[in-house]
Order: sequence, then structure tokens, then C-alpha cells
Amino acid sequence: MEEKPQSARLNGGEGRRRSAAGLEDSKPRDRHMIPVWFFVGVILLFSGLVILATGIYEFSSPPPTVLASLHPALWWGALLTLIGGIYVYVYLPKKS
Repeated sequence: MEEKPQSARLNGGEGRRRSAAGLEDSKPRDRHMIPVWFFVGVILLFSGLVILATGIYEFSSPPPTVLASLHPALWWGALLTLIGGIYVYVYLPKKS
């Protein structure tokens, strides 16, 4: 198969390029980017809720570890849930 020049490949080989300038909307839309910190907050919130649920479950059946009496899953789950909730609230996409 022989290689064709780029101008021959565009538009069926007519050799001219078409621009998309006429295809754009007449009204420009305000594009709103969602900050990455919002998604970080969602991940922290979800992980915190799962760990918090595990920590609450461990009250009824504590794991056989040395420091189980300190309930680290409960504390870390509460901390991650709090931090994730703050991030989601602060970086929540707002409608303009």
C-alpha cells in the first residue's frame, strides 16, 4: 500500500482543508472544570465510611491484636470521613 501525502488523505483527496469554525455554536458555553480535590474528597469520604463501619463492627468482635483496645479503625475511619467531608464541601462544584 503506497503512502499518500496528507493533503490527499484529507477530504477524500481534494487537497483542501476544511475548518471547523463554521461548525461551532453561536453561543459560547461556560465550561466548568471540576477540581481534582473534589474527587480526592469523595475517595477519602468513601474510604472513611468503610473503615468507620469496620471499626464499629469490631466493637462486637475485636481482632486478636495487641492494641485492639484502642480501636484504631474507628478513629481512622472518623478522621478520614471528616477530612473527606470537608474536601467535598469546600470543593463542591457550584452552579454559576
